[in-house]
Amino acid sequence: MFQLKKIFVIVAVASLAACSSPPERYAGSESDPYVLEDTAPGVGGMTGEGNGVEVLPLNQNGHHQGMGTSQDMGGDPMRDFAEAETFEPVIYFDLDQYELDDEKTKVVKYFAQEMLNNERLTVKIKGHTDERGSPEYNLALGERRAKSVAEAMMLFGVAEPRIEVISYGEEMPVDTGSNEVAWQKNRRAELEIR
Repeated sequence: MFQLKKIFVIVAVASLAACSSPPERYAGSESDPYVLEDTAPGVGGMTGEGNGVEVLPLNQNGHHQGMGTSQDMGGDPMRDFAEAETFEPVIYFDLDQYELDDEKTKVVKYFAQEMLNNERLTVKIKGHTDERGSPEYNLALGERRAKSVAEAMMLFGVAEPRIEVISYGEEMPVDTGSNEVAWQKNRRAELEIR
């Protein structure tokens, strides 16, 4: 069986090689003698004469002549791929705030898309606050934070039954310090996708 596959691949490659034809003549003007015309059968219309497709050869840098480099067109595509955005499932808020700005919305949109891609996923959104304020106020603020994230997820298409909202207020701090750095870490909404 393996031998038969190997023979088929060799025959297929040989057939493709026999069907192709190299560019036969230069089509460029005297000012641009490097533009080639592809005269393969069927490329140039019914007559096949002078109606081929222009093929630009590569220059010494490996780019097509007459075309910009990848840096000219927005950077290295592999670098752009490596810098694809990944998000932590936590949204941080300013003091006494629960509304989503553009950056927070981008995080919510990312996780909403993940949920839309997998219909079996659900999310528990946990609202948290720092230690300042009364326990009642912090429970209410944590709930508003979690609900604002839930509402944004629903706007992005996630069905309400797939979303659970809970507030812990100040009860589950990430950092137990009593300073701005700790408070900033504790003012958050966590997305637990399962």
